[in-house]
Amino acid sequence: MSSIVFEPALWYAVTARDVTEGCVNYGQEFEVNPCYSNGGTVIIECGRCHQLMEIVAATLLNPQPEVS
Repeated sequence: MSSIVFEPALWYAVTARDVTEGCVNYGQEFEVNPCYSNGGTVIIECGRCHQLMEIVAATLLNPQPEVS
């Protein structure tokens, strides 16, 4: 699915595309910012069809958000 490598425990700005034919969101891209790479794994699913979306881009946030 995605060849992007995420480092664990960091925040990213991610672009994801719905690839589920028949879904009303099919082919649309969505921005997820911030997105946390828990354990180096990022999973984004469509809010309509609940299928996994394809991650097409990710940018490490700099500076990283502070968590309180």
